[in-house]
Amino acid sequence: MKKIGFINQKDELRVPLYPDSIDKYISKEIKIYATKNIFSNLNNPNHKYKKLNIVSENELLNSDILCSVNPIDYKILEGISKPTKIVGMYEPKDIQGVEKFANKELLEIYSFFNLPRISRAQNMDALSSQANLLGYAAVLYAANTYPKVVPMMTTAAGTLFPVIVTILGVGVAGLQGIATAKRLGAQVWAYDIRAEVEEQVMSLGGKFIKASLDTHEEVYAKELSSEEAKNPQENLLKQLEKSDIVLTFAQIPGEEAPKLISKKMLRNMKNGCLIIDTAAGSGGNCESTIKDKIVNQQGVLIDGNTKILDLVNEDASRLYSENVRNFVELLSNDEKDEIVSGSKMYPLSKEQD
Repeated sequence: MKKIGFINQKDELRVPLYPDSIDKYISKEIKIYATKNIFSNLNNPNHKYKKLNIVSENELLNSDILCSVNPIDYKILEGISKPTKIVGMYEPKDIQGVEKFANKELLEIYSFFNLPRISRAQNMDALSSQANLLGYAAVLYAANTYPKVVPMMTTAAGTLFPVIVTILGVGVAGLQGIATAKRLGAQVWAYDIRAEVEEQVMSLGGKFIKASLDTHEEVYAKELSSEEAKNPQENLLKQLEKSDIVLTFAQIPGEEAPKLISKKMLRNMKNGCLIIDTAAGSGGNCESTIKDKIVNQQGVLIDGNTKILDLVNEDASRLYSENVRNFVELLSNDEKDEIVSGSKMYPLSKEQD
């Protein structure tokens, strides 16, 4: 019987195991282990503790499969003394130091960033489940940070006009951002280099900013070429000048985020405009973004908060826990399945290398 361990590290509010998933593991005769603080940041989880095997962190390292949200601290990994499969949100940069480990031959790392994008893997797609919540939470975070109300309000003292929200990057997070901003009463515009997403934007009540660069081939965002950078997107520039709130969601899994807003573009934006750069953890979509800092550039506030998902950590954990469970069940039953083999990040097979 496989032993599955779940680890949550210092300052993490999201966890890889949610109480609702426990009975599902048990029904598959899978033994699950966690440290006593696994549910400390969730609401009223105590009744589920009795079904868990609560162990120390050192004992947790004896698991056959060890699951986390973010990459496990290297100091913890070095304590592993038996073959262990690790499942989490690993990017290529996160495993660069593994080669230096004395116990590296004991480790196999599976990452949701490598998960094959096929229909059979949809219930394991942690990137999409977390991005969906990020789009929602980022809009609420922006609305709470911006010093004006979002919707139009007519009062005896005068009329308050709706804020103009511009969203860059119309993927899973961007689409949820559009829907959420519209529900709050904002005027919403969205920009993406892929022309085919225009219909999706309009179906949610947003208006689409047409790009001079048009491609149907790119699945993810891309950085502007040097030629395009010399002649910035005219339609986008005009919209940024009118915007009160800008939310950027353009990311390329495993790579540095594309730069969509240059320092030069900031000069013509409104004084007091707020930019929420959700790509700050991978370099940012704005040239002036600093990770986990709020900076003022020529009157424009640029927020590089990388902890926005912590605002909805309960539901983020609930969805991530189910993504993990679906993947772990497959990993336990069939290591040769294309979803499992395609998700392996370390060590690489000869075909992957």
